[in-house]
Amino acid sequence: MTRSRVRTGRGTHRPAAPPRAELGGDADPGPVDPAGALDPDLPTDQRLIRAAERLFAERGIDAVSLRSVMAEAGANVASVHYHFGSKDALVEALISRRSEQLHARRAELLDAVENSGTPDARALADAFVRPVGELAAAGGTPWIRLVAGIMSSNHPALTRLTEGFAPQARRFNDLLQRVAPDTAPRTIRFRLTQAMNLTFQTLGDPEGLQGMLALSGTRLAPGELLTELVDTVTAILTGPPDR
Repeated sequence: MTRSRVRTGRGTHRPAAPPRAELGGDADPGPVDPAGALDPDLPTDQRLIRAAERLFAERGIDAVSLRSVMAEAGANVASVHYHFGSKDALVEALISRRSEQLHARRAELLDAVENSGTPDARALADAFVRPVGELAAAGGTPWIRLVAGIMSSNHPALTRLTEGFAPQARRFNDLLQRVAPDTAPRTIRFRLTQAMNLTFQTLGDPEGLQGMLALSGTRLAPGELLTELVDTVTAILTGPPDR
């Protein structure tokens, strides 16, 4: 995978196995006290990444200064430059930290789909959605919210995200072509892009979604939300039933 520097700029089937720990996985949410403070015993570079993750998710990358990140992390003014060299490099490290873990989990699920010999759209939807749901349950919601913001704003960091996802995107494309061989490749790519947007927007702001559902008297438990999301992504990937 080609690595490129992120420029921050100035503008801003159902799964056979149950979800890990009620959507949870092996992700490390990071030591945080009840007030939200980072563990001071963490290495400085990890405090900086976790502070940046939180602030960027809340305010957007371009609205947060390096001084704000350093203050949140309890680090001195030279720490970002010492550990990362620049804000661009900090953003790249932050994206890589969670995405590598996400891709590893998704690769496991895609391997299972491929080894089954008969891929179906819901199994692929589950392989797409479940790793993000597991990450959210294990403390990664700020990162997911950050990614959703990068995608919705077309931030330059989107280049780094798409580069990282490209190998798995090709696997999804190939498998979806096997599921629906008469579907045009551009249609498959479009559907996969929409599935990505929906997944990150939904799991990056579950409270907002629950608030909207509450207006109609609906409340979903975390596992129910994940199931509904997988169902919806399945519908996106398969398209209209008469096509």
